[in-house]
Amino acid sequence: METLRRPNDAGGELCHPAPDEAMPGDVSVLLRPRRLVRPFSPVRHVRHVRHVRAVVVLLAVLALSIVGLRPAYAATDPAWGVMASGCTSSDITANRAAGITLVEVEAYWDRWLPTSATAESTDYVNDLAARVTACLDAGIRVVLGTGTQYPPSWVRQLAGATFVDQRGNTPNTGAVDTVFSAAARGAQNDYLRRIVAKLPVSRLDGIRVGTSTAGEIGFPGPNESGTGFLQSFWAYGADAQQGTGLAAGTPRTPMPGWIPGARTWNGKAVTASAVQNWFLWYERSLVYAIKDQADTLRTAGYTGAVHVPSPGKGVLPADLTAATNALLNGTGDRDGSLGRGLYYVDQFPVLAGNVASTVVIDLTGVDDATAVTARGLSPAQDMCQATDATTSVQTATNVAAWSNLRFARAQVARAGLAAVGENPGPPAAQTGGTANSDSEAEQIRRSPGYARGCALAAFFLAFEDVLDDPSSGSDRQDYVDAVTGTG
Repeated sequence: METLRRPNDAGGELCHPAPDEAMPGDVSVLLRPRRLVRPFSPVRHVRHVRHVRAVVVLLAVLALSIVGLRPAYAATDPAWGVMASGCTSSDITANRAAGITLVEVEAYWDRWLPTSATAESTDYVNDLAARVTACLDAGIRVVLGTGTQYPPSWVRQLAGATFVDQRGNTPNTGAVDTVFSAAARGAQNDYLRRIVAKLPVSRLDGIRVGTSTAGEIGFPGPNESGTGFLQSFWAYGADAQQGTGLAAGTPRTPMPGWIPGARTWNGKAVTASAVQNWFLWYERSLVYAIKDQADTLRTAGYTGAVHVPSPGKGVLPADLTAATNALLNGTGDRDGSLGRGLYYVDQFPVLAGNVASTVVIDLTGVDDATAVTARGLSPAQDMCQATDATTSVQTATNVAAWSNLRFARAQVARAGLAAVGENPGPPAAQTGGTANSDSEAEQIRRSPGYARGCALAAFFLAFEDVLDDPSSGSDRQDYVDAVTGTG
């Protein structure tokens, strides 16, 4: 089993079972020390160009800022892009006219290998390669989404490919377990190697990797169990529990058979420290999966950046303390992050210390519903501050009041990683939308300020087709006006 390096100073209330309390299979020894870097300083808003509505203004802004998307991330203003571009000739024409020279393009696993592990759809692969190349040749920079969240139906038939929670439920979304299942992981990695072989990856700005049905880091959400908003932990297949068919290098549970909330295990009382150790294993299983994707791409010949889309703010240190003191019985689960295994306080530094590729965290909550709530407080809690990396893990700081972007951005800074971001898109259940969410038009208006204030290297507007749809009420000119302040 491969061991990961443990950050030296992850801050907050992390999982450190005392030697006499650690359960068998203690995973606190898996990571060796790594020094964290000093906090980031948010870039102040640049002076806006005023009284000019011409689309060419955004082109001038981008000509100065796009250069900064390389790993050094030294730009004084974010690069401005769009999500889910088709890179068709009409897309390229419209984006170039607006000065948009950065796009995310999604591949689809189920279209690439629709019927078996060996039967490629040549038409699809050639079309995708041609569209990506067309964008690149037109001077539009591309971040590729691998589309592993769209598995072919044959993958779901592989051994251990279905997640199982502690109640024996499986996800009603059809999520595939590439975290623990060796068979599903192997199929995924073969697909990733095909991407490197068939697409112009040496020219890409980045490749996105993830484990969830949204293409982000994380296990399935609580509503995916089909039993309502119940806390589900998705580590109860034979692979995670017994090690049968377990993905290589991934440790199995340190407490086989233990169910969250249970007060005893193997005839002994379960301590809070043992439960912290179990949760540490659970959330770091995602890091093993992300690392394996990055390593697979790198071994196949891709040497560029790996983007990790990361939703929400994850588990807060106080959440984890409350939850593990209650033995994960549901206490302290503010938004389902516990079951999703999202603990950025730990995961981002661990990724930084263990992934050989350049890691870029893609924060997917720019101007989400929590930003609306946070900016309504007095004082407002939505904007990043220069001290956030330090204060975010201090017990006296009420980080529960912070927006998702602000807290997650602070954890990226603590880990010394680069950050890009994207807005949720039109409010809907699948984008985390609530009655409190900003409309898409308002997200377009506010997101550039958050991207600048939180020192993001790039911002991707979700989605390109929204700008093309007359019924949306927003177009590329609105995006231009928001970036340049001319609206």
